[in-house]
Amino acid sequence: MPRFSTSVLIRRSRDDVYAYMDDVSREKEWQPNLRSAHQEPAGPTRVGTRKRYVSDFLGRRVENTYRILELDPGRRVVQETTPGSSAKVRSEVRWEEVPEGTRVTLTVNATPSGLMRLLPSGVLEAATRKEMKDSLERLRRVLERG
Repeated sequence: MPRFSTSVLIRRSRDDVYAYMDDVSREKEWQPNLRSAHQEPAGPTRVGTRKRYVSDFLGRRVENTYRILELDPGRRVVQETTPGSSAKVRSEVRWEEVPEGTRVTLTVNATPSGLMRLLPSGVLEAATRKEMKDSLERLRRVLERG
């Protein structure tokens, strides 16, 4: 699958947005298909932190564990799935302070594995784009409400 990127403008400070997104226990609030999320070790994210997610994607249970590869807190994080995950994914999140608040940009490079690789690429691409856009829009609504 090709590289996907989407952004959202959130009318909150970069520190607020980053702190909220860094709290794995809150991810279900803005990722609608997420069933569970766990982090090891607990606490603030750092290089080497592992985050395990179980979610639904196209009616299938998907389990991915990500390892943090690069981190500039509040500015940029790069993570990649570990062996045994449902897909090979490398993602990057950027937080940019702008006059109106914070621009969050999510970029994903994904290669399906297992049964997911049998699905037509167009279906996977459309579903990935929609899920990314929906999640960031939900994040914006949650943070701007309160």
